[in-house]
Formats: sequence, C-alpha cells, structure tokens
Amino acid sequence: MACDVYRDKLVEYLDGELIVAMRADLEAHLDQCAGCRAELRDLRETLSLIAQIPAPEPSEAFWQQYLREIRQKAERVPWWTSALRRWFATLVLRPIPAVVVAAVLVLGAVVTWRTLTERPTMPELGSLDLTHQLLITQDLEVLQEMELLEEWELLEEWELIRSRAIEGSRRAA
Repeated sequence: MACDVYRDKLVEYLDGELIVAMRADLEAHLDQCAGCRAELRDLRETLSLIAQIPAPEPSEAFWQQYLREIRQKAERVPWWTSALRRWFATLVLRPIPAVVVAAVLVLGAVVTWRTLTERPTMPELGSLDLTHQLLITQDLEVLQEMELLEEWELLEEWELIRSRAIEGSRRAA
C-alpha cells in the first residue's frame, strides 16, 4: 500500500518538484524498499532514453494552420467591445456637445447641492410681533449657550487627553 503512494511520487522526485517533507519520507522509504529503488532506477533510464529522442519539427502546414487559428481568434471580439468602440468614437467625433452636456450636468449638481444645503433665512425681527421676537431671542440665547457648553466639553476633553499624554511621557522617561 505504501509503495503505491511512493511510486506515484517518483516522477516529481526526479524533477525536483516534491515538497521537502515528502522528499525526506520518500528517500527513507527508498532506503528500505528494493522494489521502489528498482522502479526509480528504471524510471531514470526511461527518462534519459526519452530525452535522447530528438523532438520532431512541426511541418509548414502545421504553422500555417496555427497562424490561421490565431488570426481567427484575434478577429473574434466580444459584442461589448465593438459597442464600447462605437460609443467612444461618437464622443471623439462630437466633443463640443459632450462638453456642453458635462457642463450642464456639473452646473445642475452644484445648483442642487447649494439649494439643499442652504439654510433658511430668518425673517426680519421687525415684521414679527413682540411675543415671537422674545421666543426667537430666547431660542437664540439657548443655542448660543449650547454652543458654549459644547466648546467647554471639548476643552475638558482636551485637558484630559493632554494630562494623560504628559503622564505617559513621564512614565516612558
């Protein structure tokens, strides 16, 4: 049973393509198994005889047929390749309309973006009654205080990070 496994690996062994672990196992087996050693010797002789046989040169007809097949394969292009070529050719032949379309698309995108990101304007305080003015003023004060608190929290976090960095550098030193 083991001989069958090792005999299947003899060609790889002779070609130097066997992995190191399997090579060591095979060599250990060859040291103990006369049958596999004889098989290896016969295989070496056979391969050396085969190597002495000159390789036949392909005929002129073979080369002509081979080149014809290569040309046929090169001429066959997928349908999408020709479609892409036609599409790019129309862009190259008509660059001005393409540039105009691109400019219109960019302009439309910019206008849309600005419209979506623009904040609504506040109405003039003079046009509102006193109650609405007070509410808006209070809301504005609350928003300003919230921004101040957020800045304060950021400063506290900065101090904490800074103190940890100083402690870390002291420990490292």
